[in-house]
Amino acid sequence: MPEQQQTLTIQQAINLAVQHHKAGRLPQAESICKQILQSHPDQPVALHLLGVIAHQVGKNDDAVGMITKALAIEPDYAEAHNNLGNALLKLGKLEEAKISYRKALDIKPDYAEVHTNLGNTLKDLGKPEEAIASYNKAIELKPDFAEAHNNLGNALKELGKLEETAASYRQAIALKPDFAEAHYNLGILYHLSKKYETAAEQFELTSFKNSKYYLLRCFYYLDKKSRFFDLLDYFISEGKVDPMIGSLGCRSALRYGMERQNLFCKDPLKYVLKTNLNNQYDFEEIFVKTAKTILNENRLPKKRQGLLTNGYQTYGNLFDLEHDFTKEIQKIIRSEIEKYQVIFRDSEEGLIKSWPTEYSLNGWLLSMKSGGELQPHMHEKGWISGSIYVNVPSKSKAESGNLVVCIEEDLMSVTENEKESIDVITGSLCLFPASLLHYTIPFESEEERIVLAFDVVPK
Repeated sequence: MPEQQQTLTIQQAINLAVQHHKAGRLPQAESICKQILQSHPDQPVALHLLGVIAHQVGKNDDAVGMITKALAIEPDYAEAHNNLGNALLKLGKLEEAKISYRKALDIKPDYAEVHTNLGNTLKDLGKPEEAIASYNKAIELKPDFAEAHNNLGNALKELGKLEETAASYRQAIALKPDFAEAHYNLGILYHLSKKYETAAEQFELTSFKNSKYYLLRCFYYLDKKSRFFDLLDYFISEGKVDPMIGSLGCRSALRYGMERQNLFCKDPLKYVLKTNLNNQYDFEEIFVKTAKTILNENRLPKKRQGLLTNGYQTYGNLFDLEHDFTKEIQKIIRSEIEKYQVIFRDSEEGLIKSWPTEYSLNGWLLSMKSGGELQPHMHEKGWISGSIYVNVPSKSKAESGNLVVCIEEDLMSVTENEKESIDVITGSLCLFPASLLHYTIPFESEEERIVLAFDVVPK
């Protein structure tokens, strides 16, 4: 230990490390813990705290290793089980995280924070009903736990219980008026319900995530031209490269005839790429069998999807929940994305020049029956969006079941040069900028139409 701390006992040194950590002085806390471990390599609190710090700075593999060592020495360390769960969750190891949280609760059943963490994991695993039970337990133990009320709202939203969802978000805000995430979530809820004035009020109260981008969209839908362009010009001056801003830049140029610099992609229809995967891979074995197994065996829960008619979407991230089962598919998608980058490598568009250095894949399966269709929308969290057509029924009309990508969602006003209808078949892969809106043309068939949709999500 530093010379001035040499007279400290181990417990005093641990207490000092904890104080530094609580004050946000992570380097000092880390330094003291490492010094403690030089003379006492089996000190569980120091090992645990080093693991927590590693998790906080994004080194989750290191965090798992360090906290696991602490638990080998002190198996009944509830806080360590909880924080191990947190690190595992960041690594996408949801089932392992769930086990860690349950171990923490076996040791300390009244640990409200762990009930909430377990609820988050259960929600991500596609079990919103079980998640709700965990959140309610956390609230029973700690009624003023604003985060638990907020997260309860997220789970209720997944079940389509929108009035209860709004009530949970409002309760979170009542308990914690400056709760940025709860204001954002309430704004998103109003936005989905097309209550744009009320949504805008919430987005103006917070800077959480993309709240101000959604505020821009509210101004667009409300036709508040002056406020829209003031905010758009601000984003451009700040150099914001984002699909939602790019989308609204293209749409406002059409609506108002006032073109601004588009930092994401000025001509997104030029960056639509269709590939036939049948020519390169064993499509039946890799894609068809995998998708049908997941759907037929109900390996993933079904999610309510308001934009989808006569069909359903799987819940959660397919590539997290079925990671090992979809390894080959993920490998192929990443390879095709690399090819996409190569094809457009000379582009000056922000889409290519500002391509994220790291990204994850978020995927889901869509199943539609005869008459099914998907309404116009965009994927706000993506950079590039993609669709792999696992099974496309025979067409009764030339465009039946086609994917259409377009600039504007008011289809009556969209001209032919502002959209593209893509003739898809079983084995087609379509990649396009996430700033584009897209929808499907209804089809008639006895066969099921299956699509694997995904986003490239910047980390």
